[in-house]
Amino acid sequence: MNPVKIGNINIDNPICLAPMAGFSALSFRVICGEMGAAYCPTELVSARSIRYNGLGRNSRYSMIDPVREKIPVIQLFGSEPEDFTAAVSKLLASPEYQGLKILDINMGCPVPKVVKTGSGSALMTDPLRASKIVEAAVRAVEQAGFDIPVTCKTRTGYDDRDKGGPDFVRALAESGAAMICIHGRTRPQMYAGYADYDAVAKMTEAVRPCNIPVFANGDVKDGKSALKALDRTGADGLMVGRAARGNPWVFRRITDELEGREFTEPTDLEKRQMLLRELMGRREDNPDCDEGAVVREFRAVMPFYIKGEEGAAAVKRALCSASSIDEVKEILELD
Repeated sequence: MNPVKIGNINIDNPICLAPMAGFSALSFRVICGEMGAAYCPTELVSARSIRYNGLGRNSRYSMIDPVREKIPVIQLFGSEPEDFTAAVSKLLASPEYQGLKILDINMGCPVPKVVKTGSGSALMTDPLRASKIVEAAVRAVEQAGFDIPVTCKTRTGYDDRDKGGPDFVRALAESGAAMICIHGRTRPQMYAGYADYDAVAKMTEAVRPCNIPVFANGDVKDGKSALKALDRTGADGLMVGRAARGNPWVFRRITDELEGREFTEPTDLEKRQMLLRELMGRREDNPDCDEGAVVREFRAVMPFYIKGEEGAAAVKRALCSASSIDEVKEILELD
C-alpha cells in the first residue's frame, strides 16, 4: 500500500482499527498498534457530554496515551456544532490530551439510541448540519493553536435511496475534513450483508477534487479481502473493525499477505495470553474502577479470543460468568 498523508500526519501503512463501542479500549488499541495498525481511534465519545459534564465522566472512553500509541485519535459524536466547539476546546486545553494527533467525527453509527439524537448516521440526512459540525471542529482546533486534522467516518447512505450519494462526502471535504472513511453499508444494514464497494467507489471519486485521502471499511479480514476492497473502491487506506475483535493479529496478517509474506496463525495459547494481557491492561488503565466491573465489562470481548478452539463453548460460558482476574486465569489455565 502507498503511504498517505492526513493533514500533517504521514501514514506509512494506512491500515487502521475502526472505532468500536465496547472494544476500542486503550489496552486493545495499543496491542493493535503493535500488530501493525497505523492508528486506532477511541470508541465514540459524546461531544455534548464533554461540553456539559467535562472530561472526567468521559475519561474511560476518551483516554489516550501518546507514549504507547503512535498516533492517538479521539472520535467524537454529536449533532450540534456548538457541542463540538466546546468539546474540542476542552480537550485541547487539558494536559491529558496534549498528545492528540487526529480528531475524528462519527457520522455513521447506526445504533438507534445514537441516531435518534440526530447523531451518527442521522447526519447523512442533513449535509448542511454535518458541514457546520466539521467547520466548528476545525475552527476550534485552529483557535486553540493546534495543527490537528479533523477526519470523518460515515456510511454509504442513511437508507438505500441515497446510497453512494456524492453530495454528503463532498460537503464534508469542502468543510475541512482531512480524511473520510466510508463503511460500505447503509444505516439499516447495520453490520449485516456485504459491503457495497461500488457505492464506496462512487463516494471516493466525489471527493478526489478535494485532494484528501479516503479510507474504506467493511468486510476486510485478510490480504485477499483487503486487496479486493482497495481495487474495487479506489480507496487510499483501510479500516478494520469486526475482524479485529479478539484478533489483533489481523493487521499483521493483512500486511504480510499484501506484501507476499506467509502469515503465521497465533496458537490457542497465544490467543489466551493476549486475552489476559488486554484484560490486565484494562485494569491497569482504570485503577479507580472496581476489578469486578472491569472483568464484567470485558465479558463481551473474551469469547472472540476463544473462538475456534476445541471445546470453546464451555470455556466461553465459564468466562462470561467470571468476576475476577484470578477466575479468568483459572478458566484459561494460565498462571
